[in-house]
Amino acid sequence: MRLKHEHPITFNTGCRIYSIEQKSLAKDNLYGDVDFEKGIIRVHPLENEEEYKNTLLHEIVHVGYHMFGLGDDDDLPGINNEFLTLITTNFLRLFTNLNPELFDYLFKKPT
Repeated sequence: MRLKHEHPITFNTGCRIYSIEQKSLAKDNLYGDVDFEKGIIRVHPLENEEEYKNTLLHEIVHVGYHMFGLGDDDDLPGINNEFLTLITTNFLRLFTNLNPELFDYLFKKPT
């Protein structure tokens, strides 16, 4: 099956490999979601590639926060900006180094 948006179909966190699926999520009124138990990132195959990329990156950030213990909204109230920025910087650097082709796709300028 040919994907609407061509990019790597796996995402490596350094301790787990997630599969990336392009799947309609219209019935759930979502553009993307993550199944942490199954290790699946699902993104609705949006017509606009830039919106698709933003949604995929959004779901990757959810994975990063989950890895660092910030998976639920209840985990966030006492967190300050500096701590959140540090965590985000660390997991984005890690993920970028482990998934160079995927991040090349995400940050490629639109044509």
